[in-house]
Amino acid sequence: MYGETGFKDGGQFKPHKTHRNGLSVDFMVPVRNGDGKSVPLPTSPLNKFGYNIEFDSQSKFGEYTIDYEALSLHLYQLDLAAKREGIKIWRVIFDPELQPHLHDQGNWGHLKQNMEFSTKRSWVRHDEHYHVDFVVACE
Repeated sequence: MYGETGFKDGGQFKPHKTHRNGLSVDFMVPVRNGDGKSVPLPTSPLNKFGYNIEFDSQSKFGEYTIDYEALSLHLYQLDLAAKREGIKIWRVIFDPELQPHLHDQGNWGHLKQNMEFSTKRSWVRHDEHYHVDFVVACE
């Protein structure tokens, strides 16, 4: 599920320091419900469209659990698709406390070699979403 990208014509996109030039995208984390079924993260104006959700150290929010397999597969496929277009994923910002769950996924080696992951907690936690910065060569 897409989160924020930026304005059509670029420019400052408060409160973000990025998202100004079309090369930054937020994706909401994939989740499984209490029955283990993959479902969209519940978003509404009441929870700031998902950005106000807080996952605990066990990757849980109410009945929802972050689906790290789906998250890692998304990043893997996103990287492959980007490369086909001559684009590179530069950086992924995702809560450093939750990142070790990604290390347990089968494609972690590819992710670690092909993109940089944040190592410090940013000013916004990034537990309910992950931020991806792309690099596009100028002509």
